[in-house]
Amino acid sequence: MLLTAEDAKERWCHMTFGNSRMKCIVSDCMAWRWAEDVPQVCISCGGYETSWKDEPEQRKGYCGLAGIAKF
Repeated sequence: MLLTAEDAKERWCHMTFGNSRMKCIVSDCMAWRWAEDVPQVCISCGGYETSWKDEPEQRKGYCGLAGIAKF
């Protein structure tokens, strides 16, 4: 399942030990894999002044502990 970083932070980590549970730490974890490049959104499209804006908060990834995600 592909998730944004904000959505993943609300999920439980699969690497919990004993009774302690913790939330996903996303890209701070060695198992986290980004599935796509930083998306860009067109601000002014259709003319000579076409400009793009990076939207890193919309980038999606997945926990790599279970292998490659099926897209």
